[in-house]
Amino acid sequence: MKPIKKIAGDILIFFYYIQRKNGTPIADILRFSNNFNGPIAIEGNNQFNEGILKIASESHIDAYNAINYLYEKGFIECKIKSDTGGDDYIMLKVSSSGIDIIEGIERGKDEKKEFNIIFNIKIAENMNIDSLIKTQLGISLL
Repeated sequence: MKPIKKIAGDILIFFYYIQRKNGTPIADILRFSNNFNGPIAIEGNNQFNEGILKIASESHIDAYNAINYLYEKGFIECKIKSDTGGDDYIMLKVSSSGIDIIEGIERGKDEKKEFNIIFNIKIAENMNIDSLIKTQLGISLL
């Protein structure tokens, strides 16, 4: 079982990748439903949701906790609309703090250490942003 912090780090990298690729906040609405008959679940089967679930090893609950961790830490911004059926995360984007923590890995040893402490993800000495994305997600920013 992966720690929530590790899942959160990988999801942040995923959001960063999408934001860099598209240049806009993530337009998909991320809906976590809670039907009171079972655990919380992501609704919908689009590539965005599938990417999050893949990162969270198909655990909807871990994905929910990881996204809340990112939101509470200020690494992502979004509008949250809650109702009795669940929570909608609308217009997700990586915040300036999120960009700083990811891009900071290219600045030096202290920034790599900070990234490791926050997300439980080791950063190799020669790692840059593209290699971080490739290592964690298996895709390339370039």
